[in-house]
Amino acid sequence: MIHRLLLTISFLLFAYTVQAQSDTLSVDSLMIKQKSPYVAMIRPGQKYLALDVMGRLGGFHRYRYFPNEEIKFRYKGKKYREPVYGVTDSTLMLILEDPNTFLPETVHFRIDQIEKVYVNRQIPFITQGTYLFPIAGTLFFIADVVNLSRSEKKLAADSRALKAPAVMIALGAICYKMSYPRYRINKNHRLKVLETY
Repeated sequence: MIHRLLLTISFLLFAYTVQAQSDTLSVDSLMIKQKSPYVAMIRPGQKYLALDVMGRLGGFHRYRYFPNEEIKFRYKGKKYREPVYGVTDSTLMLILEDPNTFLPETVHFRIDQIEKVYVNRQIPFITQGTYLFPIAGTLFFIADVVNLSRSEKKLAADSRALKAPAVMIALGAICYKMSYPRYRINKNHRLKVLETY
């Protein structure tokens, strides 16, 4: 059982490192490759936000946030999840509702004061594991309780049957961590403004 768990974790780490390859494509070819719905709106000279991430295993990855694409971040202890309205040399602009007038207004966020950025990565098979592993573990435990209760004629659970669901829930947590990472902005995870060409 432990060997299978270690083998699965090794496979997940390998898939994670393969995913974190260096970014050498131009912005235009990258947008076309990713089939971004905003590729028609991108024009030369447009500013966008880039999150450069250095992985623990030496991999580098760049996440780009163009106008109209959703970004999720923490700023001064508060979380925001909105489409990017615009980017200047030092600020990120969002359209938020004014709590007093209930009208939309442009709010500027200083890029050097953004604390964390939350990323949504869709990794084949691993992202689906975030919910499939816990569901499978729960069903396994319920099936074991039902079978044991039928044979003993009372509600009962075998403590040995908790190992498999615990491992599956742990695998789901690992998959979640890989698919939805959060990056604290520091010397390894830098947020900067770039410009298309």
